[in-house]
Amino acid sequence: MFGETTEIIGAEDILAARAVNEEVRARILEAVRWIEERVLATGEDIRTMNPVPENIAAGISSLEEKSLGAIYKAGHQPIQGVLRYAERPSGHGLYLVDNWMGPNSIFPGYAAAGAQLTIFQYGGGASARTVLDPSPAVTSPLLWTSANPKTYAIAGESLDFYSGMVIEGAESIEEAGERLLRLVVDIASGTLTRGETVNYADPIEVYGVDPLF
Repeated sequence: MFGETTEIIGAEDILAARAVNEEVRARILEAVRWIEERVLATGEDIRTMNPVPENIAAGISSLEEKSLGAIYKAGHQPIQGVLRYAERPSGHGLYLVDNWMGPNSIFPGYAAAGAQLTIFQYGGGASARTVLDPSPAVTSPLLWTSANPKTYAIAGESLDFYSGMVIEGAESIEEAGERLLRLVVDIASGTLTRGETVNYADPIEVYGVDPLF
C-alpha cells in the first residue's frame, strides 16, 4: 500500500495508466479531483502551494516534478485498487490509499488496514531534524529512510535506512534494494526501529482532511 493523494497531483495520469482496469483508473483520477476541490474550498490552490520552501531548497522546481518523484517510489506493478483510510485490501498486489499527508496521521491507518510495517521516505532538506518523531511506531514499526545526503548529515543517527550512496556512486541501486529488503525482513522479525528506541513521543494526530483549529 502507498498513499498521500496530494503527492500524486500533476502526475495522476501516469499513475492511472498502471490501473488494472478502467474502474481503478477512474478512482485514481477521482481521488485527485476530490482532494483538489477540498483544498480550493478553503480558498487555496494546492498547485500553487506546492512545492513548499523546503522542497525548493532541496532542488525541486515544480509540483509536477515533485509528484513524478513520488509516484516513482511506488514501483512498477499494476495498481489493483484504491482504498479508503484504514480499509483493508481485498487481495494481493499494489494498492493506492486515498489519504491525506503526514506520518503521524496516516500511518495508523496503514496498521488498521493490516500493514505489518510502514516505510517513510524522508526528503527533509531544510526541515530535517536530529530526532525523528517515533509516534506512529506505537501501532506498527515505522522505518525512516532517506536518500538525501543533506538529511543524512543532519539526522543520520535517526534514520533506519540511507541509500544516498547510490547517487554518491558508492553503491548500485540493486545493492541498495537488497540491503533494504534484508532490513525489512529483520524489522518484521522483531528488531526495533530507531524510532522505537527513542524515549520521546508526541501524541498521534487524529486523521483529518479539512483544516484543523
